[in-house]
Amino acid sequence: MERIIKGTGEFICRTNGENTWKLLGPGGGGAQYIPGISPHNPDKMFVACDMTGGYLTEDGGRMWTKFNLRTRIDSFSFDPVDPQTLYAGSTGLYRSKDGGKSWRLLFPNPKSLTKELMLGDHADHSFVSVDNWPGGTIQYIRIDEHNNKNLYIGIQTDNKPLIYFSEDYGASWSAAGELKGIKINALYLSPMSTDVSRYLYCFSDKEACSIKVDEKSCIEKLKLPGSIDSIVHVACGAIQETGLSVFYIISSCINRADKNSVLWKSEDRGLTWCCKEIKLDGRTSIAGVYPVPEISFISVSEKYAETVYAAVGKYPEIQPESASGSISTYFGVIKSSDGGETWKWVFKSDYAVNPSNLEIGWPERDYDLTWYMTGPKGAYPMGLGVSPVNADICCMTDWSSTFHTSDGGIHWKQLCSTNNSDGSVSTTGLDVTTCYGVHFDPFDREHIAVSYTDIGMFHSKDRGSTWRHSLKHVPVAWGNTCYWIVFDPDIKGKSWSAWGGAHDLPRPKMMRSGRFHFYEGGICKSDDNMETWSLSNDGMPGNSVITHVVLDASSPAGKRTLYAAGYDKGVYKSTDDGYSWTLKNNGISGNLNAWRLVMLPDGTLYLLVARGLRNKQVIDGAVYKYVDGAELWENVSLPFGVNAPNDLVFDPNNPKCMYLACWPIENERKDEFGGLYATEDGGDNWRNIFDPSSHVYSAAVHPDNPSVLFIVTFDSAAYRSDNKGKTWLPLKGYDFKWGHRPIIDPYNSEMLYITTFGSSVWYGPVDSQKIYRGV
Repeated sequence: MERIIKGTGEFICRTNGENTWKLLGPGGGGAQYIPGISPHNPDKMFVACDMTGGYLTEDGGRMWTKFNLRTRIDSFSFDPVDPQTLYAGSTGLYRSKDGGKSWRLLFPNPKSLTKELMLGDHADHSFVSVDNWPGGTIQYIRIDEHNNKNLYIGIQTDNKPLIYFSEDYGASWSAAGELKGIKINALYLSPMSTDVSRYLYCFSDKEACSIKVDEKSCIEKLKLPGSIDSIVHVACGAIQETGLSVFYIISSCINRADKNSVLWKSEDRGLTWCCKEIKLDGRTSIAGVYPVPEISFISVSEKYAETVYAAVGKYPEIQPESASGSISTYFGVIKSSDGGETWKWVFKSDYAVNPSNLEIGWPERDYDLTWYMTGPKGAYPMGLGVSPVNADICCMTDWSSTFHTSDGGIHWKQLCSTNNSDGSVSTTGLDVTTCYGVHFDPFDREHIAVSYTDIGMFHSKDRGSTWRHSLKHVPVAWGNTCYWIVFDPDIKGKSWSAWGGAHDLPRPKMMRSGRFHFYEGGICKSDDNMETWSLSNDGMPGNSVITHVVLDASSPAGKRTLYAAGYDKGVYKSTDDGYSWTLKNNGISGNLNAWRLVMLPDGTLYLLVARGLRNKQVIDGAVYKYVDGAELWENVSLPFGVNAPNDLVFDPNNPKCMYLACWPIENERKDEFGGLYATEDGGDNWRNIFDPSSHVYSAAVHPDNPSVLFIVTFDSAAYRSDNKGKTWLPLKGYDFKWGHRPIIDPYNSEMLYITTFGSSVWYGPVDSQKIYRGV
């Protein structure tokens, strides 16, 4: 999507806590990063996630408020002088002066903006401006504690890391220097130093330098240890008693097998370095060699730098009670209170047992730790953040949760969800999950279910206040993603669910490895209100990833006709209540990425085939229909240029009036042939009714007034039209980057559910308004 910006006024984003939308879900469930703790209030904390959202709490994590800045947040800082001023960096630098309730773009200058781009399959965001903004993402923010008008930022561009500074509170910016490498690891100003010859210390993944604060042209490279191949992570701070600065570096080293495990320390601002061997409690030699923990993150309290926390991804240890000398591998968090001389575990797990000093949430309860802390390099925490003024307060994040200690690691508490006495859980507002649908029990208006990526399925018996995992007897290899659920309209407690081990479909990234056929999945059935599930997939191969299921309501109860979409397989049909299935692909050619099925009231069935990849080449999507039992599919012509149909909805009063949501094609930095298309004749003719450069995921027709339409996009907005798409306005208060599906509440048509790619379910009013960002 390309949006032209006139460059007048301010670019403003608001926190969703300031409007009437609320988040529904169990809390947590996705990767979380860069935890930060306010120097003014230990209960005020920040966490970012891999799905673009930012989260703030002012009560120690009991409740979180979400804010969105158009894309993933890579850096964050609390102003050291003003408790109400916060900074966040993404594809621009944003500032909040009201404690995080609203955010204004600072750099690039909003008055210099010419375009806002959201391009490619994930609608990657960027600004185009006529000031000296270099592009890229802001990876580090530093505010001068002795003069908070002085701001420093580290920017990752396509070519190299850059350092920029402002001496007028962000009104103007200048380049201070550049570093080798691809990312900024740290910017540091000593909080203890007040002399005029102060230095900003800058670290990338390849080198470090110092920049004289009062003479920005005075740049000197720091001499790093000669054996360093790359810098993995950096922590800097000062010793309270002496005021001296200390630098810690975790590095990978040339010709060393145990990379990411070497700790270097400098007590003279980088003039000299010493290697600190990390010795852990109870360390035992294995085959004559003492193991070295693999360290991925390191963090210190900036004013108490002798206290160091480090995230351990892997540490083998002989079990002393084992006669055979068996080895267990641990991960977690270690801590040194003497500047790295000695270390002890403060959060220790062996992949199977939760740490005894951890108050767990549902991810730790429902999965073993190989799931919730496992990533491409093994199991490890994703981030550490220590209070700059209290070394006993630390936050740790991982692939599903945020944890907090206020006593130096003696006890840890999970902050994403609340455990209820009946086994259910409630969100604290820190939801980081992708979901596909909200599904309503026809016999109980209080009972709703949500189909999720990565965490399977949750259902609620009180319309979203509390949630219960619904995975019992679902095969582990299937349980990553529940793509859809359908209730039997006549038999209480009966439902079918579609499962697959491949997540995030229909994003083609899942097809890039060429290993899609290894993912397992199928259909499950429940007869007891989703308490337990049984396999209902006879006739489907074990590697059938099922992305949708529909029920023919005209078929007899107890012997239902159902259809299921198998990604890379085609369409399956059952005429015996889902016990057995037969492949029905006659007429479907080429691409078999069956994604979504739509059944009209007269039984006409439409199939959407998703655009995908085969042998790293794009294969076009398609639309088919069949009128009589899916024995022969007929191709439906797509709108001109369109090759990625994503969803199809229809007017219940006139089913030949349909709306097709489409994903665009990126071509030379321009997206086209996406948006929303309308037909009045069942698909024989189409016309575009929403921006073809936009990423429209899905649409909905208001049941009380078919002239009212809703769409949700990957472009930080959802929209409403009151005249069948002639004009559109954004929905008030909704601004999440990656939206999925609008679902009108069947019990209150003035309220809307929106499923998202990374922010669980939003629930709010169907009101629209003029664009409120001020641009």
